[in-house]
Amino acid sequence: MQTVLFYTISLALGMMLAVYLPMNSAVAHHLDSTLAATITFFSVALFTALIVFISLGQYEAITKIKLVPPWLFLTGVFSVMMVFGTTYLIPRIGLRQLFILTVAGQIVAALLIGHYGILGVPKDPISTIKVIGAVLVMIGAIFSTLPS
Repeated sequence: MQTVLFYTISLALGMMLAVYLPMNSAVAHHLDSTLAATITFFSVALFTALIVFISLGQYEAITKIKLVPPWLFLTGVFSVMMVFGTTYLIPRIGLRQLFILTVAGQIVAALLIGHYGILGVPKDPISTIKVIGAVLVMIGAIFSTLPS
């Protein structure tokens, strides 16, 4: 039962991703600046995270920040690159193409990360069937993003 719930939440997050990135692209259009839209995005995100953080009262967690290896803070850099990049690319290549290509990239990266258990994720060895699936996704991505 819990697995069904987690899969449903994952599906909903994917749907949310398909909505919030074009919304940020629309903000960039209104501001006439991809960077200003990215800053706006993260400002609202920080404010929202602080509200949730305060409402959950997890104050002791922030004291453990010194235990985090410094290289893991690259997640912030990656987040900016993802939001800025998608906000910039959506009006240039289209939403469908962007999502197809980013999902294809995620599948390739997930195969490698899972195979080696990088970043503490459970090991999920690469198998022939998984490689075939990834190749099919890549072929689909190529055909789906070709100009009509």
